[in-house]
Amino acid sequence: MNIQRTDLSVGIFVIATVAIVVVALVATAGWNIRHFDLYIRTDDARDIALDTKIYMQGLEVGRVTAIAPRPTNRLGRLEFIVRAKMVERFPDGTPLRLPRATGAEVETALLGGSTLQLSTSDSIPGTLEPGDTIGMRRRTPAMEAFGALATDLKGTIQDALVATTATLNSVKRLADSLSAATGTARQFVTGIRPGTERTLKELVANLERVRALIDTNDVRAGTVIGQLNSTLLQTRRLMASADSATRLMTSLGAENRPEIRSIIVNMRQLSEQMQYVMEQLGRRPMRIITGVRIPDSLSVGGRDTTRRRPAPGDTTRVSAAPAARDTARPEPRP
Repeated sequence: MNIQRTDLSVGIFVIATVAIVVVALVATAGWNIRHFDLYIRTDDARDIALDTKIYMQGLEVGRVTAIAPRPTNRLGRLEFIVRAKMVERFPDGTPLRLPRATGAEVETALLGGSTLQLSTSDSIPGTLEPGDTIGMRRRTPAMEAFGALATDLKGTIQDALVATTATLNSVKRLADSLSAATGTARQFVTGIRPGTERTLKELVANLERVRALIDTNDVRAGTVIGQLNSTLLQTRRLMASADSATRLMTSLGAENRPEIRSIIVNMRQLSEQMQYVMEQLGRRPMRIITGVRIPDSLSVGGRDTTRRRPAPGDTTRVSAAPAARDTARPEPRP
């Protein structure tokens, strides 16, 4: 009796375990998820295999279940129809709706393996139905892109190397030209060095002479300035003395002005009389014996001092040496 109960317990445990495993397999294998078929047409099935995953914006929405070739109108060319099993709903129950403008694109990883990426667009109204067909394009594989990049880089590097080589040749020619110019300049400097040194020595000597001359001129200039100051001082004193003499002469002239005027008048009358006598003697030399008569207009003290010829009937005679008035000026007043 106990043995039968033990066998029953073991049987129940085994059945429960199998049921749990089956439920887990169903849950993990997606047997409880509804799917629909979607076909993808392409002319190149490379990198596409059964069970290839299909993604939409990074989320898996299906897998490839079959690849069937189909002949085309072009001889020797085939096209391939890929059947994809798509989920009807997302895990949260949201239905999968694909626009009619949906397309597929193959992406190949760098280390191998490929996936299908769905790209959607709303350029065409409506949604895809189960059994519809979409097109597929192929993205350049990473290795091919890397190879193309390497090829481009190779060409660019070759061009850069050619340009660098030309630049290096130009730099080499420039360096050779600079070396030649440097040699010529060195020879020129070597040639003019003795003359330049002599010129500099003479220049130094001339500068020393100029400095000595400037020092001498400074001393002489100081002496000359001292003498000039002394001369100016003496000149100032002389001008002061001349000023005093001028004032003295001015005062003397003011005091003796009438006597001086009288002397000047007498001297003028005497000069006119002598001129008249000389004119008469020039005309008639014999008058030096008979004498020349001075007219009243030229007599000393006359009012009319204008010289005129004597009248024809004027017989007044004077001696050759006419008497002069006493024109001695009076003694100056103290």
